[in-house]
Order: sequence, then structure tokens, then C-alpha cells
Amino acid sequence: MKNKILTFLLTILFINLFSQNKVLTEFPKSQSPYIGGYEAYYRDFHDIIVEKNIQPCINKNELYQFSIFITADGNIKFIKDLNEKHVEENKCAYNLARQVAQYQKGWNPAILDGIKQNAVARFIIYPDDLFENFRNGYLPSFTAPVFNSLEKNNLDEFRKELLSKIDVRRFDWNDIFTVEAEFTINKEGKMEKIILTKSSGLYEFDKMIINSYKSIRKKWKPATINGNPVDFRFKHTLRAVTDPQ
Repeated sequence: MKNKILTFLLTILFINLFSQNKVLTEFPKSQSPYIGGYEAYYRDFHDIIVEKNIQPCINKNELYQFSIFITADGNIKFIKDLNEKHVEENKCAYNLARQVAQYQKGWNPAILDGIKQNAVARFIIYPDDLFENFRNGYLPSFTAPVFNSLEKNNLDEFRKELLSKIDVRRFDWNDIFTVEAEFTINKEGKMEKIILTKSSGLYEFDKMIINSYKSIRKKWKPATINGNPVDFRFKHTLRAVTDPQ
């Protein structure tokens, strides 16, 4: 590439579907998106299941990472999940999260610099824990996937590994663009189901990005719920900036 350097910025996120400046893509760590905290969210979730006589999921292994948009005035809006295959595989948990959310009243907007903000909140929905197995004080017993079984900075190492695989020598831009990719870490610690939920607009470049993910051979320590391995989704935002030199 002549007189230009393509600089990549990679952000690893749990399912992150908003990037506008006026929307916080995650809640401040010291704040809860639900009045009374996450325990209150799951307690209300279970109480609504009982009150509305909602039936349990047939597949006990379903797991859904539920993202919901909480407005500054405490209302909610559902976020479209672009991974249709994953939704179909966890359809009961997906529908359950949305059905219950319509009856929940404790939504709590994020606050930044003393001002209420629009923000995305995320909850792990493991239906098998929310019906007859529910207990007071419940929080999901969850551990996140770990790249290459590293104790520290495993996501930084994954980022470095991915960037080392990306080959931009055939491409040249005079622009800034964003590619959003999503993949699953399965119960065996393998990365699979790699898709782009936002394209660069150039087919060959998109193909190169997907192949870069696929070329990573190092395994992950899988996510767990209650000590049992589960499939878990990651979403990446990959930004490329053409810097003149």
C-alpha cells in the first residue's frame, strides 16, 4: 500500500449493538440497570413466570445473552438480534426474556455526570435456573470464556492473535469503516459460527476478515453456567482507519 497505513482498532464486547454517541453501550460498573440490583431483576423475572403461568423451556441447555435498551426516562426498547441462527437455537430463552421484560417495572436508567442516559443493559438468561430451580438471592453462576487458558489479559492476547492474521496488503481506502463480527465459543472451547453482522461493503475484504478469525487455532476455556460448559457469543467491533503518511 502506497503512502498509507491502515490502522486497526479492535474492541471485544458482549453483544454490543449500539455505537451512537448518545447511547452508552454498557452500564457503568457501579450502577445497576434494575432497581434493587441484579438479584431483584431475577427475582421479579421468576415471580412473573409464576404469576403468568409461563411454561418452562423443553431444552434445558438453552442460554440467551439478553440485551435491552433502557432509555433515559426508564422505558425499554428491544434490540434486534442479527444472529438469526443463534436465536433459532435458543428460541425459548429468547422469547422468555422478551415476554417477561414487558411486565418488569424496575428498569433503571444509567447516570453519567449526574445526567440520566440511554444505555444498553445485558442479562444472562438461563431458563433452567428461573423456573422450579429458582432460589432466593439467585444470580447466574457464570464464568466467561478464556482465550488459550491464560490467567491474565486473555482478551488482549486474542486481539493480538487476530490482528496478526489480518492481511491488508491487497486493500487500500481513503475512508474510515467499521466491521462487526460475531462468533460462538462452543462447549469444547472452539470458535465457530463466525458471521459479520456489519459489512465493510467490500466482499473480498469481508471474506479476508472471516478467514482471519477461522485461522486462529488456539482454543478457549469455555464459558460455564453452574460449572457446566455452555456455548457463549462474543461480538467484535473492528475499526479500520486509513492514515496518510
